[in-house]
Amino acid sequence: MAEVLAFRPHARLLTMLGEQLIKNDRIALVELVKNAYDADATRVDVDFQGFDPDGHATQTSSIVVTDNGTGMPEDVVRGAWMNPATPSKLNRKRTQGATSSGRVMQGEKGIGRFASFKLGSVVMLTTRTSGEAEELTVLVDLSELDVVPDAGFEYEPLYLDEMGANLSKGEARVFSGSSQTGSSDHGTRIEISALRSEWSREEFEEAFADLERMQPIMWATEPDSVAKAPKTAASFEVHFLVDGVDQELAGVRELELSALFDRAVLRVTNGRFHDQERQFSFEVNKRPIRLSIDSGEVRGIRPFRDRFRPEQAEHPEIACGPFNFEFYIFDFSPTAPAQHLLRRDDKDLLREHRVYLYRDGIRVYPYGDPEDDWLQVDRIRGTQSARSMFSNDQALGYVSITQEQNSLLQDKTNREGLIDAGRSSGDFVALIQTVLSWLRAKPYDQYAAANRRNKEKSQRDQGVFDKEISDLINAAGLPKALQQNLQRINTAVTSERELAKVQLARTQDLAGVGLSVESASHDLIAAGTESLRLARKIHRELRELGLAMEPVYADTGSLVQRLEFVDSRFRDVQGLFVSTRQKRSSLDVFMYLRRVKSMYASLHRDKNIQFEIDDTAPLRVMTTEAALLQCFINLIDNATYWLMSSSHEPRLIRAFPTQASQIVISDNGPGISPTDAEFIFEPFYSGKGDEGKGLGLFIAREVGLRNDFSVDIAASDDSRMLPGASFEVTFGTPGE
Repeated sequence: MAEVLAFRPHARLLTMLGEQLIKNDRIALVELVKNAYDADATRVDVDFQGFDPDGHATQTSSIVVTDNGTGMPEDVVRGAWMNPATPSKLNRKRTQGATSSGRVMQGEKGIGRFASFKLGSVVMLTTRTSGEAEELTVLVDLSELDVVPDAGFEYEPLYLDEMGANLSKGEARVFSGSSQTGSSDHGTRIEISALRSEWSREEFEEAFADLERMQPIMWATEPDSVAKAPKTAASFEVHFLVDGVDQELAGVRELELSALFDRAVLRVTNGRFHDQERQFSFEVNKRPIRLSIDSGEVRGIRPFRDRFRPEQAEHPEIACGPFNFEFYIFDFSPTAPAQHLLRRDDKDLLREHRVYLYRDGIRVYPYGDPEDDWLQVDRIRGTQSARSMFSNDQALGYVSITQEQNSLLQDKTNREGLIDAGRSSGDFVALIQTVLSWLRAKPYDQYAAANRRNKEKSQRDQGVFDKEISDLINAAGLPKALQQNLQRINTAVTSERELAKVQLARTQDLAGVGLSVESASHDLIAAGTESLRLARKIHRELRELGLAMEPVYADTGSLVQRLEFVDSRFRDVQGLFVSTRQKRSSLDVFMYLRRVKSMYASLHRDKNIQFEIDDTAPLRVMTTEAALLQCFINLIDNATYWLMSSSHEPRLIRAFPTQASQIVISDNGPGISPTDAEFIFEPFYSGKGDEGKGLGLFIAREVGLRNDFSVDIAASDDSRMLPGASFEVTFGTPGE
């Protein structure tokens, strides 16, 4: 017959619960304060007693955490408090859902109170419930577990059931309800001594900062905001004291930070992901935005595409549930416009914050810490491109979830964020990355493009200086000596300007080569990528046909490797030049459209894209072959990209003439948003995020301007036009 063995844990389990499951002293304090929150406290005092003037702990130092919560009756102290991993809060959460004041309980694992043993070896608990005549006091001394035996000393194990705690009852002294001392007549006080850490003034302030951020300090202020803090959370205050004196730290950082919000380039408020409606809704600088995750605009964003594989499922399932969000995006550039310019101390303050995560108004640690990158921003910027995502310093804000609606997003026992199990946490992070990527690719890029325009305009306004100084020199009554000085200044400025023109001309000669290389690489990379894709496909099909042992299989493997090398080199060195010496001739427009169609035939077949060409009416124009091909390649490539992530069926590209010297290229993809229309021909502006260089449409238009044709957004109302993006190419000189 099998013998039943009972577990008998060692007493050091109590210290291990704190040391191994709690990251640091600051998180330990947070755990104790969260217990006060669950007890419906409205105020918590954290008193550092007996520390030296520099904030360092001494042998007699203690940390005292006092709250005015409900307190604990004797049966709870004897049962739940003395039993590690008790399910008491979890059971209450499941049956009641909230505290008597309406707060959603944070604790559920039954180990948060052991954070006190992370801080010190001796813990004295004093508690009183409302209406009870006496206080309860529990003393737990684990100091003997900290003794390290000498070498050769035979260790005598101490088991958990041998580790006692002293319980006593007595007159209410701490929670006397005295009006003179201002004490409550109910609550809990935890005094921790024999501290394990030395502490310092800096750690003291960091601990307060952690507790201050336990609740959001940047909630939306709009009256109709869906992302406001829970009302119950607003009546919860944490005060830091030193030897009983309030340090009055509350609100200082909040005011400093909120003062910077007006300098944000983008203020993203009232944000919500609606899982049932499958869309994001939010406001960017008070402009309402709605983004469907089934639209090509979202399906083409890389974090979304990499996570949900929309090409494999038309409507991929989302496992995380709905959530709210609010972001503030800043420009750290020293040349930012005055209204967005940040001082050094402003930047330092912003660097202390990241994107926080709150559940029912209480922070999920360590998300939001400066050293924590839970949204994998650095990885995205490092492996893709810096322009694919805001830097961690640029973006701060919060995401808000609830236990009711996001039950699959669960905290780790060690308080190190969310459990990475199943699909929910991965879906959740990918959706946040998607919003941030869209903000970077669209409204922030529009801001950057507008800044470039303004700078160019200001540089063209040098004539204002000439007029002003001329008027000043010729002003009546001006002393002659001053006139001569002004004239010398004018001469010096003119000389400097001429020198700058010479230097600029030299720079432009060199930059012309660079721009040509940059522009041409856009097309070569596309062609190289397509060639590599086809080579890989052939290699794979040879294997599937059972030809893996044949020489042709090895040869195609070598071809794939060489194409991979060429593709990588073209991304570094870009080497195609559009010939400006090519002679113009009469060209058949539709012949070149058919050539471009054949270039994309394999990709279009794989992605179920139909390319229709209406060539019933002939169209010949005077231009160059290179210009025509490059224009069409860029327009078709742009349409193809957006159609690949579109859920429309069938996916169509249509080219047709509208008049004697004009052709329209139209698709049924997501189209061009009104906010993008002003910027899409700007160099380096791309709605594709990290997937685009922002050169395709710029090249198409620039090539046209140099070769007697124009490229614009189509204004025609032709019935053949598709509902997505449409561009018209208008030729200046008809061919013969």
